[in-house]
Amino acid sequence: MAVCGGYMRWLSLLGGAKLTLANLLTILRLAAVPLFLYLFSLEGMDSRWIALVFVITGITDVLDGHVARSRNEVSRFGTLADPLADKLIMLAAVFSLASRGTVPTWLAALLAAKEIALIVGAGVLLVSKSKVTPASNLGKMATVLLYVGVTGSILGISASTYLIILGVGVSLAAGLDYLYQALGK
Repeated sequence: MAVCGGYMRWLSLLGGAKLTLANLLTILRLAAVPLFLYLFSLEGMDSRWIALVFVITGITDVLDGHVARSRNEVSRFGTLADPLADKLIMLAAVFSLASRGTVPTWLAALLAAKEIALIVGAGVLLVSKSKVTPASNLGKMATVLLYVGVTGSILGISASTYLIILGVGVSLAAGLDYLYQALGK
């Protein structure tokens, strides 16, 4: 439980949030990032295991938000850590695929630039307004496209790269929509 101890310190820094089921799912998704990277780096690792870890992160992404809302466990930690976990696992996956030449490096860089801009923008808005703009339908569509595309690419389905390209495009549109929404508030 040493890993949880570090996350508990994070929770205490964010207003003393409790370790709820929703927060635990987010923490597990954060912990899955180095596991994913490790598995991806192993020569001869069966791609189905790598894909399984990635798909589980997608499932926990859906579950943590649902659990938080249905059990009234929405917290400052979850509001901040959930989108960060989403961005970290997706960037880890896309850059891992780019390192193997499965997806173009420019695509990974474009997604990273958009995510960094959103993280910085969200931080500025959070400090100035203490309000986080929720995920839009465009953002959710981008997430689905990216999860399906990345999973397919991990499994060696070459046409999946097109889903990643489409997902990055929709993600960029969602980022612009997010900016528009945030500036309108």
